[in-house]
Amino acid sequence: MRTQTTQLLSSPVSDAGLKVEAFETSGDDIIAGRLVDADGAWYRIEDGIADLAPPEYRNPDRYRAFCAKYGIAADGVPAPLCEPDANALKQIEFFANFSERYEAEVVRSPFYDALDRVTIDPWIARNVGKEISVLEVGCGSGRETLKLARSGARVLAVDLSEDMLRMARQRLSTHGHSGRVDFVVGSAENLPVGGALFDAAILIGSLHHFSDPYAAMLRVSRALRRHGRLYVLEPHASPLRFLFDWAMKGWKLWHEQANDDPLFEKSQLSRWLQAGGFKYSIRYSTFLPPHLWYLVNRPAGDLLLSVTDRVFGAVPGIRTFGGVIIAEAVKES
Repeated sequence: MRTQTTQLLSSPVSDAGLKVEAFETSGDDIIAGRLVDADGAWYRIEDGIADLAPPEYRNPDRYRAFCAKYGIAADGVPAPLCEPDANALKQIEFFANFSERYEAEVVRSPFYDALDRVTIDPWIARNVGKEISVLEVGCGSGRETLKLARSGARVLAVDLSEDMLRMARQRLSTHGHSGRVDFVVGSAENLPVGGALFDAAILIGSLHHFSDPYAAMLRVSRALRRHGRLYVLEPHASPLRFLFDWAMKGWKLWHEQANDDPLFEKSQLSRWLQAGGFKYSIRYSTFLPPHLWYLVNRPAGDLLLSVTDRVFGAVPGIRTFGGVIIAEAVKES
């Protein structure tokens, strides 16, 4: 966690700014310390990751171990203000217990590998460059985070799962890009960042994990500067979704813990983007079962996806059958 990044962060309780107390540093990187609000409530920074999750999702064992390690009292550790959301707890538990499996099934999936190259990679090439500030919400283990860092961007990567963030930080470190990314444990619906700070934001396959996707979209909008760019990619409520569900029963490609309403429609995303002050365009991808990408090599998979997206995406009445919905937006107000 770079020192200057702490100036972008805010309390998940009061939304006010935070002061930093560093316990361990490496150059400008805070390895361990605390973020303290005006009322004396504090949040830990450990292994370079700032824990700004709402207090009801705090891991008490980690806080106790942190206090013991640095010889500090637990006074000021923020107490929960409300009951935790059941879906959020399920997400935390799932990614704590199945992070390695998720990494193998999703992050290293040949389908998602092709989907990235055909969809998000060109957007990054067009919109993200050296010193562009990017907010990534629901970064998981850092698949897209690494690409953003390689583009030269400065990235703040947020996820409610500290276990996934530890994997992401290790991924960035392994590839030599850890200095371009800061990691924060946080809730998408209550993003612990100030307003109008970022040039771009991405949500890749994350909205369908959130308990309140609409609230998350509004928080992302608030964090963006005027003319800031947004990219959203999510599962689509396609009329042919039943074919995907049928194929997954016979050959389950991945396991995940989605929210209770994980599919999105154009009208739904349009309302949310309009409420956030965005000018936007929406299109679709993936008109064939993702299982096919497990049967071909990488070049063939890329060609298959790009050609079918282009062909089916140009046919009225069929273009809305894609299994993935994508929004590209620019904040106008």
